[in-house]
Amino acid sequence: MKNFALILLMIFNTFRGQEILEKYPKSQTPYKGGYEQYYKDLYHIIKEKNLQPCTNPNELYQLTLVVMPDASIQFVKDANKKVVSNNQCAYNLARETAKHMTGWNPATINGVPQQAVARFIIYPDDLFNNFHENYYPVYTPPVYNNNRNRNSFGKDFITKFNKRRFNWYDVFVIQGEFIVTKEGKVKDLVMTRSSGVEQFDKEVQNTVNILSKNFIPATINGKAVDDRFSFTITGITEQED
Repeated sequence: MKNFALILLMIFNTFRGQEILEKYPKSQTPYKGGYEQYYKDLYHIIKEKNLQPCTNPNELYQLTLVVMPDASIQFVKDANKKVVSNNQCAYNLARETAKHMTGWNPATINGVPQQAVARFIIYPDDLFNNFHENYYPVYTPPVYNNNRNRNSFGKDFITKFNKRRFNWYDVFVIQGEFIVTKEGKVKDLVMTRSSGVEQFDKEVQNTVNILSKNFIPATINGKAVDDRFSFTITGITEQED
């Protein structure tokens, strides 16, 4: 039987699409007037529509959408149903207010409008109880091993992943995410895009469990909060010499 080695290349993008920019070019923002104007308009819509605060003040949701060249928007479906369920009020608030906003600003390259992904942190408790002029949530995502560079997680994942269990030739991509709790614990791993091989996906879970003690939780305005950590793995099996 031929022996194969598994090479894992870690790419941390939660949204992919042909001819879609995964982030805005430097110095460009997805909303006219910048992020502060986005939150100002969001707050005014809350007041105009008499929207209600969330019962759970800890709800937090990252709205992800695509701003189209004609300044319309398309929502990106959230593959993690548990995150949506646990933050349903924040999720609903993010989408409802986005529908009424008129300041969407398409990304441009060489003067040509492009489709581009935009992301906004929605923390309803702040919007209802801590909104002020030039409001912008002070947010830090969960980090691995006190390192803002996610490649640190990727390198350790490659080291700990038990690739000796697998000996087939293939190229594939899997995507997953899990919650880093405000206590720094890892829970609720969801394979948002499976490898198609059950044992491989289980080994991903095992590897995440091994690395789970090394996470620092996300914060918003200095307060630790539960938040998701997303990753993509491109797997390539190749023949060893």
